[in-house]
Amino acid sequence: MSEPESRRLSFPRVLAFASLSVPIAGVGLPLGVYLAPLYAQDVGLGLEMTGLLFMLLRFWDIVTDPVMGYLVDRYRTPLGRVRHWILLCVPVLGIATYFVYNPAPGASPWYFIGWMLVFYVGFTLLQTSRASWVPAIARDYDDRSRLFLWPEIVSVFSMLMLLAVPLILAGTGVEADRFGQVAVMGWVLIIALPVSAALSCLFVPDPPLRGESKQVEKFELKPLFAAIRHPMFSRVLGIELLVSTAISVTAANYLFVAIHAFGATGGQASLALVVFFITAILALPGWLWLAKRTEKRTAYSIAVLASGICFIAYIPLAPSGNYTIFLIASMMAGIPFSAPIFLARSMTADIVERVAAETGQNRAGNFYALLTSFNKVGSSLAFGVGYLIVGQVAGFRPGAENSDAAIFGLVLVFGLLPGLLYVAAGLLARTYPLTRAMQEETARSLERRIEITPGGEGG
Repeated sequence: MSEPESRRLSFPRVLAFASLSVPIAGVGLPLGVYLAPLYAQDVGLGLEMTGLLFMLLRFWDIVTDPVMGYLVDRYRTPLGRVRHWILLCVPVLGIATYFVYNPAPGASPWYFIGWMLVFYVGFTLLQTSRASWVPAIARDYDDRSRLFLWPEIVSVFSMLMLLAVPLILAGTGVEADRFGQVAVMGWVLIIALPVSAALSCLFVPDPPLRGESKQVEKFELKPLFAAIRHPMFSRVLGIELLVSTAISVTAANYLFVAIHAFGATGGQASLALVVFFITAILALPGWLWLAKRTEKRTAYSIAVLASGICFIAYIPLAPSGNYTIFLIASMMAGIPFSAPIFLARSMTADIVERVAAETGQNRAGNFYALLTSFNKVGSSLAFGVGYLIVGQVAGFRPGAENSDAAIFGLVLVFGLLPGLLYVAAGLLARTYPLTRAMQEETARSLERRIEITPGGEGG
């Protein structure tokens, strides 16, 4: 049931909340587009070793993510439910970011493993805390989409700025190799982290969730398995796995495809990414409008099916070797890119509210930790299996002379694999059962409960 507009967070407070997307953006595409090739080629770990390490590290997160979710659900302080966890992330993630983004040539796999473990722990805690904040501060079905839309807009804009670092440095006359470019990205994230944490903790309230009446007492596996088996959440986990795999396959191979298949220079490849993300930012309000006019599942299905078509289209375009065509294709692929990211998290917030109405427990940390875990499984498979196929099956080698067959194999992995994954996600999203009408009925039942419960919300 829609609540009065005045009860929603004001737009400046939404932006304060969304500012947390700036440091989180450093674990998105920049990690795949610049960090993975840097460690594979310039640091010297090799394509297969880098892919294997990324895959193993993300699988390790599957163990730590549920623990992070439990900590967020269980331990409160006078600051609220999540603020203290946001503040704790600042030193952990800041120190790890410095070392991850500043490797020396010839750094060992153990250097990569050690600092990436700390990096992912800090990132997971930040991401889980921020996501689990939304169910408590959003007021209704569409407000949840708004509170995930603006962080996604800030995230895409931040990724755009990070990906444009090589162009910005070149445009200002600063000569920097790939190590220097990545180091600049790292410092941007290090500076943004404490600023965004302060803005969000100072200006965003941290209330209990409506319907929350009892606290999570201890860590148990049973609620995790129950969440995975939940008829609504299982659909969201499935589409998250498919889409995260698709995104990471394209991220890990984007620079290789732009340069080797379409003849782009390093600067032109960065420009294509800038165009991709500008298009993604401009298209996001349209996806929110579509979700409001229809259902979240409808907007989600249309977006991922469009993404699938766009990436499959790269395959027949590649033989032209034309950079302009690549630039246009990147613009088209950017239109639906971010829609499934914010919509899946908004759908999860609806499920969190419904579970709280049924059980009295706020398991937002649990649900978002699982969502993050499935996202990481997809990313792990993309880096590990994707790089393995590109290197061993297609025979592509970065920094070496490659045959036409090897380059076409690279494009095939880049276009067909994510294309099929996107299409599968679109078909699965169509069966997602939680509709606007169901959420409104849940909201009405919570309102009736609040009215008859002494003490109001959180009773």
